[in-house]
Amino acid sequence: MMRIDKLLIFCTAVVAILFCSSCSKTEQEVRTELIELQTTDGVRLDSVLRQPYPDRAKAGVVMVHGYGGNFYSGIMAFLPEALSRRGLATLALNMRDHDLGPKKNLFEDNLPDIVSGVDEMARHGYEAIFLYGHSMGSNRVLFYLAETQDPRIAGVILTGPPGNLFQWNVRTFGLEAATQILHRAQELKTEGKGDTWMLIDLGPLGKTLYTANHVVSLRGPQTLSDPFMNIARLSKPVLIVHGLADRLADPQVADQLKNNAGSGSSVTVRKVEGADHRFRQHEKELEEIITQWLVQQMSN
Repeated sequence: MMRIDKLLIFCTAVVAILFCSSCSKTEQEVRTELIELQTTDGVRLDSVLRQPYPDRAKAGVVMVHGYGGNFYSGIMAFLPEALSRRGLATLALNMRDHDLGPKKNLFEDNLPDIVSGVDEMARHGYEAIFLYGHSMGSNRVLFYLAETQDPRIAGVILTGPPGNLFQWNVRTFGLEAATQILHRAQELKTEGKGDTWMLIDLGPLGKTLYTANHVVSLRGPQTLSDPFMNIARLSKPVLIVHGLADRLADPQVADQLKNNAGSGSSVTVRKVEGADHRFRQHEKELEEIITQWLVQQMSN
């Protein structure tokens, strides 16, 4: 009986939180829908669509998490909901290699994942669609747009971009260690053993298993994940927000991305004093920066 009482109390509290979070007079209520997406190559992905209610949003944002992330934790635990309360529809989705754990997919395999998210937003009638990528998600959305030149995309938002992933490893572990891992992965791939598992040290992110093919797809000289090469191929407006207390991704990457942007792109860089990689204690500031930029893009 005590267990039942505790369960009822818990459920009541959850419901109260959900209702109270939407009762502000200055913010939209949000209608939330869990959606299972399916990619063109048959992979099923979980996602959550949030739409302002009762007023229809004028634009939608497809939101892509970073390495080891998912659509409901970290920065994705607050930002999609916050933007929807500001009058924007958001679709936060899992990549096929979401969460921590062994990784075998190639970097470019995430492209159809993002396609499925953009297609879903288009099906809901949003003509102005923006891409958002956090951390390694920034590499993913830049590659998507550079590769597809999707005319449905109105602009790109990046937070905490890590830059070139081989260079990130050099900065974290030193040139010798980073090169040794990459060379071993390249050797295995050349020998036809690209599916061989390798134990990879990710520093502050811990250790995990990558196949040799996965390592090369992220860090090799022919990688499609290089954001500096991909941003040079864009002709859309880009917003980059980086916390100056970010210890995982170097804040200088934001400036490097701007300097490498294509001549047709308008790149805005905003740096937030004291903010870490997840913008903890600076959520409202991040929300404000992104919302103001989106409103500006929609008015152009």
